[in-house]
Amino acid sequence: MLLKRPITTLFKKQNQQWQPIANSILCRYYQQQQSRYYSNTSDSCAASTANPLYPERPIGYIDLVREKVPYDAGLQIQTYLVNRRHAINKQKQQEQKEYKGEDPEDIIIFLQHPPTYTAGRRIRGRTELEEEQRLRRLGADYYETMRGGQITYHGPGQLIAYPILDVRDYQINVRCYVSRLEKTIIDCCKEFGIEANTTDNTGVWVGQDAKIAALGVHLQRYVSSHGVALNCNVDLKWYQHIVPCGLADKRVTSLTDQVKKEITPQQTLPVLAHSFQKLFGVPVQPVQPNGTLMREVNSILMAASSS
Repeated sequence: MLLKRPITTLFKKQNQQWQPIANSILCRYYQQQQSRYYSNTSDSCAASTANPLYPERPIGYIDLVREKVPYDAGLQIQTYLVNRRHAINKQKQQEQKEYKGEDPEDIIIFLQHPPTYTAGRRIRGRTELEEEQRLRRLGADYYETMRGGQITYHGPGQLIAYPILDVRDYQINVRCYVSRLEKTIIDCCKEFGIEANTTDNTGVWVGQDAKIAALGVHLQRYVSSHGVALNCNVDLKWYQHIVPCGLADKRVTSLTDQVKKEITPQQTLPVLAHSFQKLFGVPVQPVQPNGTLMREVNSILMAASSS
């Protein structure tokens, strides 16, 4: 984020005659900073890969796919990682030097959730209590979230990827970040022989009517959370109880449904990680299994399981 303090503290409140000059300087400063950021961003988002500022700096990933991580625990892990990324940014700004921690700055969490319905910002706070109770009676959890989009389903057989990264380091704005995630899923599907694409509706599709991956992101001070959900061998019957993403005339599909053989999230993870590497232009590698980051994540999971 752009900071006002370094400039505004030069002008004391008692020196009212300087206020117009201060405002003018601030305005020009903000315009220059925003221009510098967006001038390095592809307006069309057409580039095949991102143009990272630090192509040698890896994204780390956390593999929780073999566990069914409760949705609220997943939110807690994301909150921890977002706060961690903001703290790293603050430290770098204060010390004017690069981060030298044992784990990468940017992290992707790969996991599965137990059966869960989530409502995005478009309908947050507007779901009828009766509808929420109906979905819970099916044996699923229900949450309202800060991601974009409407109501969708997460559950076993679906590979979730939550990237926690600062989009400025990849010289892409929010719109192009979403486009980059879509292209990552499309590339992953191609590795399984599936021609996926985007449409006028959000997410990634096979043709115009079969949705294979949902997408919803949230950015806070340039740091992303939430992400993508790719259907691998998910039980598609769960979608019969909702109108996925508010699209009544569309259907949901999966990797398994498309290729007519079982493809699990465990099989898909290394392929999707490689697609992230290709499309974001940096190495993608596992975090240290016994490092500080994994210890913090495991403590969140333990606390969630005991509550």
